[in-house]
Amino acid sequence: MKLLFSKRSPLSVQLFTFLALALVLIVLDVNYRPFKEIRYYLDTIISPLYHVSNAPKSSFDSLYEMAKTREILISEKEKLHAELLQQKNDLLLLEHLKHENTRLRELLGSPLRPDEHKMAAQVLLADTDPYVYQFVINKGKQDGVYVGQPVVDEKGIVGQIYETAQSTSRAILVCDYQHAIPVQVLRNDIGMIAVGNGCSNDLTLEFLPNNVDIKVGDVLVTSGLDGRFPEGYPVAIVSSVKLDITDSTPIISATPTADLKRLRYLLLLWGNQGVKHEGS
Repeated sequence: MKLLFSKRSPLSVQLFTFLALALVLIVLDVNYRPFKEIRYYLDTIISPLYHVSNAPKSSFDSLYEMAKTREILISEKEKLHAELLQQKNDLLLLEHLKHENTRLRELLGSPLRPDEHKMAAQVLLADTDPYVYQFVINKGKQDGVYVGQPVVDEKGIVGQIYETAQSTSRAILVCDYQHAIPVQVLRNDIGMIAVGNGCSNDLTLEFLPNNVDIKVGDVLVTSGLDGRFPEGYPVAIVSSVKLDITDSTPIISATPTADLKRLRYLLLLWGNQGVKHEGS
């Protein structure tokens, strides 16, 4: 077989020959239809290779867009949930404010309470011990959280902060045996203490007179007498009113308004104690 170029052919001759051949092919491709058809069929044959070679990049781009879209949706969902929680929390005090306004309090010219600073928090872990009713949230000292800080949801008081760490905190539920909170009957302002009795049972009301005017269905709200929980937040609804047959002492139970078994997003409130704490 005779080669186009011998081994002794100069490189310049080879280059010139290939350039001339390329120019001839370009002219034929432009001016003669058969070459266009040949190029068409060749492109058709190798077109699957384009898709195969582009598949990894296309798949990566699709996965990236899906992950980015999912992150955006999750972020927007959490933001909207926090805003909804804030708005629902503002509505909690509406009934109490209406009740107080009708009774013409002496401090008519002043607000019922100053607007509290609030912060949304997420529950990270709930305690599985059947005798300990606590949970961990994703806010801590670095966020200004302090021991004794009130914790609420869109339905009422959930509990208060029990311990703090740098970026997390542990809260105790209102139904815990160690928890007690001063409350008053929304209907007539009778004061008492709501004590935790385990989250499988209703709260127990203590320090009641024998002739206390309280009925099943009465709403109990925070009285604010402890200086820790702001006044007017729903705590529980009276579920049972009985008398001890031995000494006619009333035995009253109340169901917490907050959904203590389904805690995910909560609000932390800053009252007067929180202001002092942050300034110290």
